[in-house]
Amino acid sequence: MTRKIGLIPGTGKQSQGLALRLSKAGYNVMVGSRTKEKAERVAGELKEKLHKDNFIGGTYEEVARNSNLIFLVVPYGSLIETIEKIKPNLKPGTIIVDVIVPLVFESGYANCLNEIPCGSVSEYIKSLVSDDIIVVGAFKTISASILNRIEKPLKVDLFMTSDNIEAKKELKEIFLKIDGLRVLDAGLLKFSKTAEQMTAFVININRLNKLHHASFKLVSSK
Repeated sequence: MTRKIGLIPGTGKQSQGLALRLSKAGYNVMVGSRTKEKAERVAGELKEKLHKDNFIGGTYEEVARNSNLIFLVVPYGSLIETIEKIKPNLKPGTIIVDVIVPLVFESGYANCLNEIPCGSVSEYIKSLVSDDIIVVGAFKTISASILNRIEKPLKVDLFMTSDNIEAKKELKEIFLKIDGLRVLDAGLLKFSKTAEQMTAFVININRLNKLHHASFKLVSSK
């Protein structure tokens, strides 16, 4: 299946970083927003940044209707509303890449919300969509700042979770085209909870040690 990539939304800092990286890797990207006007404006700005004409803007519903590889990057508090908007337009076999981390900040420390239905955001999304929609957790631990430094290779690890082995294999081929990115299979969808917690963990490490957007890169002894 040929994958048509869309981002919901595609207008935030993290979304734009993903869009730029995917465009540089050679993919066409549809940028979503609640309003078509904003989506088209951001798509135009992305075209100017890369001098490439492979961005298009549309509403959330249009992205869902015209894409079969959808990156979901909404704030956790907007998740149910967004799923309700796009669900009628999702085609069987569509892959949703869940990038959402349910962060809260308490006494200066980042943490994840404890009471997420089903255990993790990825599992919750899976429970909200039909059985013929595939959910993959990915890009949760990679900061928007790193993604937007498009002149530099990423040089980080991506942890990918899903219950669908074939989808992980397919996405690995796509993500490996992003310069400097190593893609690691992190197991079943339920381990998305660990990736979400790792994000809060690294935010705290960065703040406490005055590091600048440090991320994860695993080191093997061989």
